Amino acid sequence: MTTGRLSPGRTFAGYTVERLLGVGGMSEVYLVEGRETLKILDEDASGDEQLRAKFVMEAKIAARLHHPNIVSVHAHGEFGGRLWMTMHYVEGYSAARLVARGQIALDVDRAARIVSEVAKGLDYAHTQGVLHRDVKPSNILISTEPRGGFEQVMVSDWGIARFLDAGPVARGGSVFASIQYAAPELLRGERLSARTDVYALGATLVELLTGKPPYPLATPLAITDAQLNASPPSVTARRRDLRKGLDGVVATALAKKPEDRFATCTELSNAVADALAASAPEPPPRKSPFGAGWRRRF
Repeated sequence: MTTGRLSPGRTFAGYTVERLLGVGGMSEVYLVEGRETLKILDEDASGDEQLRAKFVMEAKIAARLHHPNIVSVHAHGEFGGRLWMTMHYVEGYSAARLVARGQIALDVDRAARIVSEVAKGLDYAHTQGVLHRDVKPSNILISTEPRGGFEQVMVSDWGIARFLDAGPVARGGSVFASIQYAAPELLRGERLSARTDVYALGATLVELLTGKPPYPLATPLAITDAQLNASPPSVTARRRDLRKGLDGVVATALAKKPEDRFATCTELSNAVADALAASAPEPPPRKSPFGAGWRRRF
C-alpha cells in the first residue's frame, strides 16, 4: 500500500509525480507528467464506505462532462488501496483568490465575463442531467494561459454534484453545500433543479461585484435564515458605480421560489450583459445652494 506524500519522480497508478499542488482534508493533489492533475484519496478516507462512494460519484459524474468551461476527469481507479482520479490541469487561480487578494470590486466587465463562461459550463452540465450544487468563487478556476486573447474560466470540484433526477439529497438536517451560496430549496432538503445552480451563480455574481456574498453574516444559522427569508441585497447600494439594472438581475437570480428565477444560467448572464449595456442614468439636476427664490442682483 502506498503511504505518505509522494515525492517528485515517484509513480502512482502509472503516473509520474512532478510536484505536490495541494493537500485537502481527505486528499492530496499532484501535478503529474502529461500536464494532468492527480487527486488521491487518503488511506483513512479510502477505507470509509461513504467517502469512497462520494469520491467515485465525483469521478463518474465529472468523467461524463466534456466542455471547455469544465474541469473534466480523464480517468479514475484504485491503486494500493487508495482511490484516485486524474483531471485536466489548470495553471491559474480561483475566483475566490481574486476576492481574497483585494482586487474586488472586480472590473464589472470582467465579472460579467466570468459569470458568462461559468454559465456555459453549467448549462451544458444540466443538459447532461448533472447538477453541480456547490457553485461558488472557490470552485471557479481562472487560467493564466489565455485562449484567443481571453482568460479561460472553468468550473471545478464536482464532489457533491448529483444527477438532476436523483431527488432530494439532504437527510437528517445535514446540508452538503456552502450555505453562503445555497438556494432555499437545497437548505430545506427539497427537490432540486437547474435553477438551484442559477441561485448559486447569482450569489457568486454578488460576491464578484461587491467583494462579499449576498448575506455576510456571522453565523451559519443567521446566513441560513437570510437565505430562506431575507430580501436579495442591492448591489448598487454596496457599490455606487454599478448600473441600477443589476439590482433587478440579482433579485431574479436570488428569488426564493425556483420558478421565479431565470430558467438557465445563460439567461442570468444575458441579463447581466443587458444591464451593463443599458444607458447610464442621467444625473439629477444640481440645485442652487441659495434656494429657488434667489435671484442675482447687480
